[in-house]
Amino acid sequence: MRTIAALLLVGLGVAPAGPAFADDHRVIRVRPGQSIQNAVERAEPGDTVLVQPGRYREAGRPCPADPSHRCAVVLSRNGITLRGETDDGQRVVLENAGNQAQGIAVARPGASGASCLKDAGQRLRGVRVEGFTVNGFGHDGIFLLCVDDWVVAHNATHANAEYGIFPSHSRRGRITDNVVTGANDTGIYTGQSQDVRVDDNLAMGNVSGFEIENSTGVVLRENRALGNTGGILSFTLPFLDVKSNHDNVIADNEVLANNKANSCLDPQDTVCKVPSGTGILVLAADRNRVGDNEVRDNNSFGIGVANYCVALGLSPAECSKLDIDPNPDANRIVHNTVRGNGHSPDPSVPSVFAVDLAWDTTGTGNCWAANRAGTTFPATLPTCV
Repeated sequence: MRTIAALLLVGLGVAPAGPAFADDHRVIRVRPGQSIQNAVERAEPGDTVLVQPGRYREAGRPCPADPSHRCAVVLSRNGITLRGETDDGQRVVLENAGNQAQGIAVARPGASGASCLKDAGQRLRGVRVEGFTVNGFGHDGIFLLCVDDWVVAHNATHANAEYGIFPSHSRRGRITDNVVTGANDTGIYTGQSQDVRVDDNLAMGNVSGFEIENSTGVVLRENRALGNTGGILSFTLPFLDVKSNHDNVIADNEVLANNKANSCLDPQDTVCKVPSGTGILVLAADRNRVGDNEVRDNNSFGIGVANYCVALGLSPAECSKLDIDPNPDANRIVHNTVRGNGHSPDPSVPSVFAVDLAWDTTGTGNCWAANRAGTTFPATLPTCV
């Protein structure tokens, strides 16, 4: 696992070198004072837009997924690499020029999550975004919708109002070596997506550090979640295009002192209900493996497994109207070090749940094994066979 010092270097501008450029594709260079968007629009599949260090404020254009909003930079062609250079610690900083919703948006114009999972014509492929600092946008720092075979690496996003990095309805991607702070929803989110690796990132001072939502085959490994409201969330939420969250891995992460007050902006958002002091929460998810994590000093609980309706306090009538199975089933919580959690729980957390390892006793096939924990609820947890 990378040290926090190494990850912070990304936020300060020291990013690992990218792969060599192929001889048969162009490198389009952008200098301070020039437009990143103009260069992107000149790029063809296989080209790299290489941006020199400096501060950039783009005029923006309508966002591809929601033309009623403006985005600073939009990528809508296959196979484009957008890369920021570093020079003596100086980075490419993309700032909100005013009333812009997203910093970097990757999607085809008119792409819709409701249809792009089956309509290949709405999907992009082979896009990379590397080496940017993206600050202060009204919704998201880096947004991807309906994209396959993509990479988001060596970036930093700060103080974007909702999300730092937000891929949705996307497949076969990687989010690696990024630093994300100050999001009022989730720092690094993976939603309604498949086969995504999230590794070696630092999320600090967000509401949710990392979230896996209604996704499959996500591997969230060797990340650090520090000082968020909740460190890592794996949720199945109702009324979305994808109806389940299953077969994900949360492993080898450090989840430390996630005790920030919840500053979520949308009261209807489930993340707004996440209690301060949450370490890792598996909510209505199935067959998730949570293993080999270090989870310490989270005030409400360390690792929790819960039913959606129980956690949100829904009545049986309300629960019957959901389009998901609210139970967590067949989750394995194994080989974690979970200590010092639950000592000062949020008022919304029942006192019995304020422990290192917590389960609300719902669902079937959930099991725990070889964890190093001080307190549990219930006192005896089902053992993995």
